[in-house]
Amino acid sequence: MIISSLRLRNFPEEEAEKFPWTLPIIKNLEELEFEKNISFFVGENGSGKSTILEAIAAYSEVPLAGSFRLEEDESLAAANELANYLYLRFAEKTHHGFFVRAEDFIGFSRNIKNQIKALDKEIEEIKANFEGGDIKLMLGPIKGEKQNFINRYSHDLEAMSHGEGFMKFFTSRITGKGLYLIDEPEAALSPTRQLSLLSLILEKVKQTGSHFIIATHSPIIMSSPDSEVFYFQDGSISKVNYQETEHYQLTKAILENPELVMKEL
Repeated sequence: MIISSLRLRNFPEEEAEKFPWTLPIIKNLEELEFEKNISFFVGENGSGKSTILEAIAAYSEVPLAGSFRLEEDESLAAANELANYLYLRFAEKTHHGFFVRAEDFIGFSRNIKNQIKALDKEIEEIKANFEGGDIKLMLGPIKGEKQNFINRYSHDLEAMSHGEGFMKFFTSRITGKGLYLIDEPEAALSPTRQLSLLSLILEKVKQTGSHFIIATHSPIIMSSPDSEVFYFQDGSISKVNYQETEHYQLTKAILENPELVMKEL
């Protein structure tokens, strides 16, 4: 793993009435020990799993895969505040990796598109104003940079379906040993593509020893072998088998007897 443990250094009592300190999970936060290279944060909406994942990202200083730097994103202000009161013990310190939320992908894809447009504009300006010498020598590095973007992300990520673009992002950006923090990837992925993502993660863990921490509601994604599930429930966090989660049990019940489940609603 990259991170071996996490704990709250101290609780700022003077901030107790402000978010994120109002979250029971933060007030009751005990040391979390990471023992696997694939760690899942699982719990109901509002349980605090995304907040803690965001704070890990802020503390570890991995890049935000969006259109802002992590410390500049106003939606992550509470996470940055929480990070100031956390202590993470690293088995191996690294800034390689990323933090991504499903909603960040739109900003990321537009940012790539804008960078390609800027390179196109630079190429046209050079062509219009160049006098003498070898223009191919001048344009070579710029065209090479543009081609690298296209090779890595395709010419236009926005032209793909959301799921296709999201998977292209993952296959392009999960490179080398690093810390990869992913918040609810299933929001953009079909069940088949969730399995594709899981396969990619398992392959990268085997190849590089990377550490993935993923907040998810998906029983498909959390079914990963040789992983650990941190279950956020009733203001506390416990390690469980994924079959013990409500997400798995409810999905199983619906698939086995949907009529009965509908009657009980």
